[in-house]
Amino acid sequence: MACSTKTLKFFSIKWDVIYAILSIALIVLGAFILIKFERFDTVGYTLVGMGSLVLLFTIVGIVGAARERSTLLKIFALIVVILAITHVIILGFFWIFQTSFLINADKAFDEIWRDQPTPIKPENGSHIANIERWLSCCGNSGSVDYHLPPHSCYDSKTDKLNTDGCRQKFVDFITESWTYLNIFVLVYVVIELICAIFAFVLANSIVNRWRRSKYYSK
Repeated sequence: MACSTKTLKFFSIKWDVIYAILSIALIVLGAFILIKFERFDTVGYTLVGMGSLVLLFTIVGIVGAARERSTLLKIFALIVVILAITHVIILGFFWIFQTSFLINADKAFDEIWRDQPTPIKPENGSHIANIERWLSCCGNSGSVDYHLPPHSCYDSKTDKLNTDGCRQKFVDFITESWTYLNIFVLVYVVIELICAIFAFVLANSIVNRWRRSKYYSK
């Protein structure tokens, strides 16, 4: 039984660490969205908040497993199951509202395009300029949108003018990222369930070992 408990403890901590790493990745992703896409700050803050909360609970799970505290492990398992159910619901909303989100992304690009200061200077430092540098594009539909394309429209390594428009590249990037985000959440849920199972089984193993030690000590 002691060997079995040690094995469960090892795998429980291992999966909790993986869970913690994914939670940190979620925080980084949210921070990236906040920095790069201020129009989607709600999504960014949600990811940062959710990642931070899960990371806190994961620490509880790791401590519970390391110290072999059955109560902490059962609390952790219950919370993780609740989180997994919540994330499945969120994943469902992602699929249901995918089209409306992409429409909003297109509208957000329109706002970014309209909000840039005029006249447009060569060293343009607006949000659209950041998108141009990041996606290697130029203007709304192409470089023809400018009388004189700003520096952000040129490749930093070759000085070649990027002629592709940013609108389509921006929407394509959001679409691709949306798919990856859905896959990430799905993997996240699977790992949550694995962590919950190991935590619950380990908690029961610890309790059973304690009962047996009490029985055989008589």
